Amino acid sequence: MPRKTGRALYSRADLRQVHRISESTLQNLWTDRERNGHPPVADTIDGVMHWDGDAWATWHHELQRQRAAASTTNPPKLDGDPEEMVGPAEAAKVCGFSDSATVSHYVKNPPARWPEPDDWDELPTRRRPKWKRWRLWQYLAERKGRGHAGGRPKGRRGLAYPYQGDERLTLARQALAENPGAKNAELITLLQGQTEKTYSRPTWNLILKSAREHPEE
Repeated sequence: MPRKTGRALYSRADLRQVHRISESTLQNLWTDRERNGHPPVADTIDGVMHWDGDAWATWHHELQRQRAAASTTNPPKLDGDPEEMVGPAEAAKVCGFSDSATVSHYVKNPPARWPEPDDWDELPTRRRPKWKRWRLWQYLAERKGRGHAGGRPKGRRGLAYPYQGDERLTLARQALAENPGAKNAELITLLQGQTEKTYSRPTWNLILKSAREHPEE
């Protein structure tokens, strides 16, 4: 358990353990405090800075919510209790995915920074993962290639290339990586079974074309 005082003060080591944030990220948040509104030091104990744990968590959750909103192409669902546990269907809404297929895919093949489930529901035939809302906000805020000014020139609709940020493009990239040399006709049959909504073969052809031309974000 993290070391706490009667005033619920947290050192940086405590924050790292409780919020699963690296030392370098915590240091960067503190260094950038004039711009991000980082809470002030509540007390210094044995030469170590401590912050009010509740105030810090409230601030950090809101920061992740704001960054997540700035990083998404599809409208995310960023309301609700940060500590509430949500399953795949709600997690898809939080992340702005069209359905839960991408979440299920990410559980098996997680992209960079995708959070490990915080808990699991033990169902009769399977296990269902659950995450705290704030951890999904953090993923959206910090995922590679999103939410940063500058960089690649933007194309039509503000995208650097067709279907950028679309979860179907992620599925297409994964299918190409797992099935090298496969033709689009084969891949489309595979991909059509991975989404709740059915998309036309011409649409999947365009998505696969973008995935081949842009294998990474």
